[in-house]
This record gives sequence, C-alpha cells and structure tokens, in this order.
Amino acid sequence: MNAKEILDVKGRKIFSISEDATVSAAVEELANFKIGLLIIKNSRGDITGVISERDIVQKILHAKKETDKVRIKEIMTTKENIVVAEESDDIQSLMNTMTEKKIRHIPIFRGAELTGVISIGDVVKNMLEIKDYEIKTLIDYISGKYPG
Repeated sequence: MNAKEILDVKGRKIFSISEDATVSAAVEELANFKIGLLIIKNSRGDITGVISERDIVQKILHAKKETDKVRIKEIMTTKENIVVAEESDDIQSLMNTMTEKKIRHIPIFRGAELTGVISIGDVVKNMLEIKDYEIKTLIDYISGKYPG
C-alpha cells in the first residue's frame, strides 16, 4: 500500500489558512475540523508552510504568548523545513519517516502538486488492516480454505 492508495480511500481534502491569520484563527480551524495540521498559504495561494497543534503548544502556549496577537507566519514551519512524501511512497516508508522525524502529519505530493495530508493515525489504521488481512489469509491457508 502506498500514500496514493491511502488518500484514495481517506480523501484528499486539504485544510489551509492564510499566513497572515492569527494563531487564534488557526486554533479555531484545527478544533472545528478536528484536524492536527493546516497548510499555510500566502496571498497568491502559494504554500509557505504548515502549522500543527504541536507548533502552537511549543511556540505559543509554552512561551505564554497570546494567540490572538501572533500571526501564523511568525511561528509556522516554513516550506523549506516541511517533511513531505510522494504519492508513490509505501506505507512503511511513511511510518519510518514520521517516526524518525517525530511528526504526526505529512503532506503528500505528486510532483509539485499537493494532493493530501496523511496522519500517523491513517498510517496505523492501514497497517493494521494489512496485518488483519495477512492473518486471515494465513488462518485460511492453515485451515485448508485457501486454494493455494
């Protein structure tokens, strides 16, 4: 299974917000949509970064700054520092990257086009489904139900 297949099932909705919006607005978006990452865009619609729940906790709440006075562009992870994956990357590669980089969301690209975002929950869910299928196949084989 690869990132494209996960997005085909999960959906490709991309949640974004302006880099000039306040962190307070980002918090509202994250809460309203029950998501953990927003793609940040400039006034031309270009991707300039991402902001996650972790960014907000570490850079705003921990520093005791007011969320309605700080602009997203001041604390976002900039485009140059975003960890990304390709649609062709397999699920194990996604898991390894997310674990190694200690991130919970990864934007997925097809070439230069952003096609979706995958969370660690999406990866774990799909890995468990793969394992369940493998276990069922082995049980069927051992019990003689598998025509192999």
